[in-house]
Amino acid sequence: MENFYRGPATLLTGAAEVPVDVALFTEESGVERAWSGTVRPEGEQRLWVELEGDTARLRLPDGRMGTVTLLGSGWGPVEVSGEGPLPT
Repeated sequence: MENFYRGPATLLTGAAEVPVDVALFTEESGVERAWSGTVRPEGEQRLWVELEGDTARLRLPDGRMGTVTLLGSGWGPVEVSGEGPLPT
């Protein structure tokens, strides 16, 4: 099992599907583990301030999913934390 993923994903929050680039990482092993990273919207799109503290899902290009909590929002990379298996 890889412990790092960097590449494209889709952030799913409510009815919105936002194309993003992600960098996700975990140092722990096992099925139940915490992981973190950053999410950067593609192009000039930004993540809305209202999303801070919310949970959302990340879908990787091959269909794997993970649940994240958004720790920040706005322009540029947004920090996230996740639980369970890293979707890599």
